[in-house]
Amino acid sequence: MKAERNDEQILVRLPARIKSLVETGARCEGMTTQEWIREAMQSRLGLVNVCPGCSFVNAGRAKYCSECGMALGESKREIYREWMLSQIREEFGEEGV
Repeated sequence: MKAERNDEQILVRLPARIKSLVETGARCEGMTTQEWIREAMQSRLGLVNVCPGCSFVNAGRAKYCSECGMALGESKREIYREWMLSQIREEFGEEGV
């Protein structure tokens, strides 16, 4: 069996129940499923807390890195958020953001 390789997209397999809930949520908000998932991902970006020293992804409220113990500042989180938004813009255009 040949392994799938797709560096340009994030592919996720959802259980039928979750897929149904996502489709219902999107329909209730007048969005496509892809738009709804994209918005949900963007709303979670602010919770990402990347260590400026070792790049370990920590819990959103962590004050110190779980991997190396370095103090976590807001600046690295913003840098990561901007990077992720630029990736979304590149992939989906400005309307994706």
